[in-house]
Amino acid sequence: MTELLQDCLYPLLWVFAGLCVLLFYLRCRKRIRAFLLGGTTGILSLIVLHLHGMILGFTPTLCLSNLLIALFLGIPGTALIGIGEILR
Repeated sequence: MTELLQDCLYPLLWVFAGLCVLLFYLRCRKRIRAFLLGGTTGILSLIVLHLHGMILGFTPTLCLSNLLIALFLGIPGTALIGIGEILR
């Protein structure tokens, strides 16, 4: 079951989250403000998860790829980073 999740469903979740966030940004009247707010909340949630993740049992690293994912996808990106850490 875990192999199925990692091979098929996990990449589909990334694509789905990316499309949802992209559609959200395109539908907003103030796109730049929505992007900045989404990116800020994504990076802040990643930092909070990094600092207090021991409570949940994992701490994602603050590498460039995780920061870019959190910047562009916001909180859904941070959630997917957490799911990826759990599935490892």
